[in-house]
Amino acid sequence: MATIITGSVSLTYGTHSHSEIFNTTTAASTHVNPTQQYAAGGGRATATGAALEDDVLGSDAEGLLLIKNTNTVGDLSVAMSGGDNYYHIKIPAATANLISVGTAGVVYIKTAAANLTGHGVASVTTAGVITFDSAVTTAGTYLMFATTSPDHSDAVTGTSFIMKTTSDSSTTGTVYELDGTTKKDLNTGAIYSGSTEVTLNALVDYRYTLTEA
Repeated sequence: MATIITGSVSLTYGTHSHSEIFNTTTAASTHVNPTQQYAAGGGRATATGAALEDDVLGSDAEGLLLIKNTNTVGDLSVAMSGGDNYYHIKIPAATANLISVGTAGVVYIKTAAANLTGHGVASVTTAGVITFDSAVTTAGTYLMFATTSPDHSDAVTGTSFIMKTTSDSSTTGTVYELDGTTKKDLNTGAIYSGSTEVTLNALVDYRYTLTEA
């Protein structure tokens, strides 16, 4: 069955206001469940692109996507053509976007930041501040764990923390417990030192609703 879509968008900027109302009817769905299905939920995007879970919709039936980047730092990249061209849409932290998927195919998502390995630590503080030997290229939120002593007790990885940087090419970030809000003291007890190296895995949390076309 065809799907009737009605919506409105308003922008207020200073004294200027602009509102648009739109109505459209999509072509009838061609897949096996043409009954106004939808997928909704949330997840965590990584630096490796992955298809957004569309549940029962099918690859030829994605319609409107409402997606919010729930990070406090770090952009979410969205590709509209099957896992490439992630420059199409970049959603900043704490921002939502309404996207018409159209006939481009399955939506793919990933972080705008890349992972980093063997990244050297210069110093840490009791207030959660961490300084690296070299810059973290892209501002964002990272899952951080040590790959050298002192925090390397299982011979594979050290304890994981959340690390956030707020500007590109910064050598300084802030470390948190896994809740992303409680700052972590890496200095007391020499948890990290100037000889520590870490892996930084980029991540972006999101929530979404994806309708049938």
